[in-house]
Amino acid sequence: MDYIHDPAREGKAGEPVQASVLMEREDFWADTCREITQMQHASHATVDLYRQYGCRFCTPGRQQIQSVLNALDSAVPRWEKEHPELFYQTLELNYPEMVHRA
Repeated sequence: MDYIHDPAREGKAGEPVQASVLMEREDFWADTCREITQMQHASHATVDLYRQYGCRFCTPGRQQIQSVLNALDSAVPRWEKEHPELFYQTLELNYPEMVHRA
């Protein structure tokens, strides 16, 4: 699922979210940090985000992803559509160990 263009996911904090939708969202962001051949749900959006930003990171765990999503959802409405790079900036800020070191 392409969460960047999903109008239902425009940073609406505090609304109940089904567990399956939450897991799909976490999977989407995890895929953007996986090698293309390792992606579970490859799409044009995930490949583009991987190439632009995610290739710098190890694949984060669900707890790390959810922490980033919670922070961004509460602070920046529509971040997924308008500023997806914030996911990677927040991930690096909070989990610097996730950045691949050359």
